[in-house]
Amino acid sequence: MKDIIRVALIQPKPYPSFDDPRNLGHALQLMEKCRGEKLDLICFPEYFPYQGEKELANAARHHGTHIIAGLVEAEGERLYNTATLFNRSGQILGRQRKRNIGAMERNHLGISPGDGVFRAFVTDFGKVGMPVCVDFWGQPEAGRQLSSQGVDCVINISIFPLLRGHWKTGALVRAFDHFIPVVGVNTADYNALIEGRRVHQYGGHSFVIQPPKLLDKEDFRRWLKSLDTLESWVTTELDELEHVSVIDVNLAVTRRFRNDFFGTFGFQKHS
Repeated sequence: MKDIIRVALIQPKPYPSFDDPRNLGHALQLMEKCRGEKLDLICFPEYFPYQGEKELANAARHHGTHIIAGLVEAEGERLYNTATLFNRSGQILGRQRKRNIGAMERNHLGISPGDGVFRAFVTDFGKVGMPVCVDFWGQPEAGRQLSSQGVDCVINISIFPLLRGHWKTGALVRAFDHFIPVVGVNTADYNALIEGRRVHQYGGHSFVIQPPKLLDKEDFRRWLKSLDTLESWVTTELDELEHVSVIDVNLAVTRRFRNDFFGTFGFQKHS
């Protein structure tokens, strides 16, 4: 396990159609901007690049990093919107299927809901949860399940054409509830093509939320006594444009102080 991990937030400007094969090529090009960064994790948003397991597996091996991508998984006649995790060797460590499916996904993309079981996936740097979009910020169940499994961080891949501010607010609430870092990844601002109709996607504002760096128990107590807002937990927030941004995420603070945090507020948790 690692105390601090280097994470690349890739906020791409997609081609208009969700399943446009050019999105895969664009994803691979954007990853080249990460060359030499010695990353632990590269994160793409929901439905991006939509397809390309073999190519992403090769990229994970090439860059020596984990990758979380928004892929559509086919099982029998059903399609699932997933966050798919590749390890540094290019193997698929796991998929998290989205449970709360919106009308556009059902009616236009033919997506089926997942089972609502949220899993912590074990990597060489710690345990990662990756609930998709509204599954995390919209309802508390994903956070509860992942917290009970001792997850070290949450990656929330999303597409946010609206409610971007509420996305961050909801994620901040979950981060506080479970004293955990949250990485939210969105597309950039772009025009989507849905059944021949152009729909503007108000994208951007990917973020990293994490508890502050705390050195020891006394430092933790001083910080807790002064706690008034959570604004300082938002350590990164991008604008609406396409970006590749490398951020350090501290896992040690969560591991070291989460039980003290839960005990102070009377939260009943398991780790």
